[in-house]
Amino acid sequence: MNNNRSSRHENKEKKVNRLYNLLIAVVAVLIVFVGGTMILGNKDKSDNQAETTQNNPQTNDQKTDKTAKKDDDSSKDDQATDDQATDDQSSEDDQSSEDDQATDEESNDSDSQAEVEKNPEPGVAERKVDPSWDSVGTSQDAPAATYKKGSTDWNEMLKAVGEGSGISPSNMTVWRLGNNGGVGKAVAMVSPKGNSSTKYRVQIEWVDGEGWKPAVVDKLQ
Repeated sequence: MNNNRSSRHENKEKKVNRLYNLLIAVVAVLIVFVGGTMILGNKDKSDNQAETTQNNPQTNDQKTDKTAKKDDDSSKDDQATDDQATDDQSSEDDQSSEDDQATDEESNDSDSQAEVEKNPEPGVAERKVDPSWDSVGTSQDAPAATYKKGSTDWNEMLKAVGEGSGISPSNMTVWRLGNNGGVGKAVAMVSPKGNSSTKYRVQIEWVDGEGWKPAVVDKLQ
């Protein structure tokens, strides 16, 4: 009786063990299958991507061409901007050169009319006579010949002296202003204010209806 129970118990345990072993084997097979499927799937996906890239080289070439075209367009725009800036600067330089040339020509015309003599007499460094000097205008019918400081005649004479010497009457030191051999002739000795070492002797003449004008300008030594 006890032997039969023991035998049945052992058979039952063997069946359970076989069932466990079978389940373990099934699980192991599933693990291997799933793992292999995942590995093969990733490999196929990688191969497909490589094949797609290989079969479509035109796409990459198009991207490269677009990038190259964009860089080329940008380079052309920069070149156009530089060329425009160069043209503008060249135009400004040409205009400046023309202006300078015109100024030089005017100056040369004026200098060509003037007669300049170096050291014409003792004490005179330079003598200048310029036909372009003009009368300064007048409100008088004739010169007063009084040489009164502050008078209309005095102020008009100083204006003519300034025309010849290039010194404004407001910036002029007058050392002498007097008769120079007749009613319509006068002479002045002047300097720029604050520069007494530079002296000019200016002879002026009266023109009827037009006023005083410079005649001869000596730069004294």
